[in-house]
This record gives sequence, structure tokens and C-alpha cells, in this order.
Amino acid sequence: MIVIGLTGGIGTGKSTVSDYLRKKGCIILDADDISRKMTEAGMPALSIIQNVFGDEVINSDGSLNRHKLGDIVFNNRDKLQKLQQIITTEVVDNINRNLSQLQSEHCDKIVVIDAPLLFECGMENIADENWLVISEMSVRIKRVKERDNLSEEQIIARINNQMSQEDKEKLSDYVLDNSGSLQQLYEQIDDNLERLKDEF
Repeated sequence: MIVIGLTGGIGTGKSTVSDYLRKKGCIILDADDISRKMTEAGMPALSIIQNVFGDEVINSDGSLNRHKLGDIVFNNRDKLQKLQQIITTEVVDNINRNLSQLQSEHCDKIVVIDAPLLFECGMENIADENWLVISEMSVRIKRVKERDNLSEEQIIARINNQMSQEDKEKLSDYVLDNSGSLQQLYEQIDDNLERLKDEF
């Protein structure tokens, strides 16, 4: 079993890489998906978030208002750290449990930890190697505007409150540049998958 840590800032296209790796037969452990399930209506973590950040982050149906919470935490580093503390430990524990289970089953596939906060949470130490998806700032802003209907100001606030792309590059083993076409991105992924077959 080979474990890849996959990360990238908002709008870089990390999910596009993750989806492609899934199609290529990799097992994906999605930190965002785990945290989403933790914050569904009625879940204990959601009550903690409500207590810390207020009723305004809860929709009328009892679900989490992610945009409202994002506006709060991505404009205040201390509040962002509080949110990460609430969610991070359980997400990391969940991923470790999944990896242990796969190891016990003698899994021989590539397992990808898809985590936007891979380095911030120390999960890079779990992986055999870490991949970073990057993209030009103008491309990132355009993608997020189209996807999330956020203003440029909101997007830049989110980017500025994440670990910088430069710092992530220093911690990464391989960088995938997603500023060009999908085909160019897929070729970079395929090259790395071929390299893994040779190295492991």
C-alpha cells in the first residue's frame, strides 16, 4: 500500500486531481467529506460549532451554514484555529482508522489522503509522499467565483488565511501545476503514477 498526501489551496483544483485519481483506481480518504459528515444536523460537532461561533452559522433546518462560517473564520486566524481544533482531531483519527483497516486487509492499492489542511494538521507524516496542487492566483479566483458565488474579496480573505502556496511547496515532494488545461494536469498525474509503480 502506498499512501499519498494530496493538498492544495482553494481554487487550485485539488478535487479535480482527487477525482481523476479515483478513476485511476486509487482509494480516496476525503478529509472534507469526513468533516461534512461530522457537521451534519444533529451531530455533536455541530453543537460545539454553534456554541463557539453563534446561532448565525446554523441554517433554519439545523444544518451548518458553511458560507457564513467561512466568512467568520477566514477573516480571523484565531477563530479559524478554533474551528480546526474542533474538527481536526476527529478527522485525523478517522483517517488513521481507515489506513489501519486497509493495512490489516493487506491493501495493495494507492491510498490518497485528500486534505486541504494536510500540513496544518500534521497528516503529511502519515503519507509516503505528499503532492501539492498549485495554480495561478487569477485562475484560482475565477474558479472559486464560478463555483461558490463568492466575491473576490471573500476569496482573497480565504486564500490569505491559509498556509501560503510557497510554504506548502517547501513541504511537498511533488507539485502539480493546474494553471493550464485538464489534459496537461492529467499528464502530470499519469507521470507521477508511473513513477510510483517504478519506485515502490
